[in-house]
Amino acid sequence: MEFLEIKIDGFCFKFLLMHSDFRLNGVSYDLDHLLSYADELINTKEEYLSELGRFILDWYSEEPDIVLQTSGSTGKPTQILAPKSMLSASAMTTVKAFNLKPLQKVLMCLPVRHIAGKMMLIRALLAGLRIDIIEPTTTPRVSKTYDFTAMTPHQLRNSLDHIDQFKQIIVGGAPVDDSLRAAVKGHNSCIFSTYGMTETYSHVALQNLSKGERQYTAVGDVTFSIKEDALVIHAPHIGIEKLVTTDCVDLISSTQFVWKGRSDFAINSGGIKSHPEQIEKALSAVISEPFFVFGKPDKQLGQSLSIVFEGQIPNQVAKIISKLDTLSRYEKPKDYFVLSQFVRSNGKILRNQTLQTIDYS
Repeated sequence: MEFLEIKIDGFCFKFLLMHSDFRLNGVSYDLDHLLSYADELINTKEEYLSELGRFILDWYSEEPDIVLQTSGSTGKPTQILAPKSMLSASAMTTVKAFNLKPLQKVLMCLPVRHIAGKMMLIRALLAGLRIDIIEPTTTPRVSKTYDFTAMTPHQLRNSLDHIDQFKQIIVGGAPVDDSLRAAVKGHNSCIFSTYGMTETYSHVALQNLSKGERQYTAVGDVTFSIKEDALVIHAPHIGIEKLVTTDCVDLISSTQFVWKGRSDFAINSGGIKSHPEQIEKALSAVISEPFFVFGKPDKQLGQSLSIVFEGQIPNQVAKIISKLDTLSRYEKPKDYFVLSQFVRSNGKILRNQTLQTIDYS
């Protein structure tokens, strides 16, 4: 069996490319039988299983890299080449951070076509975890307990009545709003919001929602700095020397920050700058319908703070917002729009693409 050597926190570790304790939906495989099973999966009608088969074959191919596609949430989706060695280093950093041991049970309820799903499988393969893979839906339903899983915020919200079936949960793909934070704070399960992106091969920082944390803390040997108000990531264990992001943060230290919002979403209205994500946190306390805040082009102000809803504009929403004391008068939307449907990718609202469908006339 071939081995893989990677460095984590300055130490060199040696791993089997497939740990002997690995189980997939309760079944033990050697590499040959796993590849045969992957061949069978490719021809199944269930798309998530077909994608799983293709990824397993890609992972064990002779190619040194895996092709990843960014979500497109901040621009046009692009493809990047990710070295398998770097994906493995990222996977084992998570395994170490959450103290995952061989034969522990993990659930994969995310599509393998995206980085979060891929990393769940890679962790299981390298660390000898027993992974159950179910169809990715907005409401994952399980009949047993698990040591670890990854979800989107929407999946977590729909799982609140049974999250005690998971010892540890990581949540990513979209910001966690204040109502969901309040719902999981103090829970016995350890629930973490993740910070990361496709380019960092999964998360590089964690925020403990169970403890009500607002700051993100680096994992592994990751450190952070600031360049022109943007967060810069340094992650040598995955080959990243300096990745300048589009995220605005308050840097607490080289390993901790508080996320404020994306610089490319920032609104400048008459010289007053605001971050939609912070405004949306306050509005989510009084609005249950899907919405987001944006800057509508304005000849006098440059941008006018506006809000768009999906489906319908809630009754009396303008009056409700006007009385909201958690926002200043400069943070309350001036214009209201509605669209029949937002543009999404993997459940994440694609703001720029959605805004292109608004008729301002």
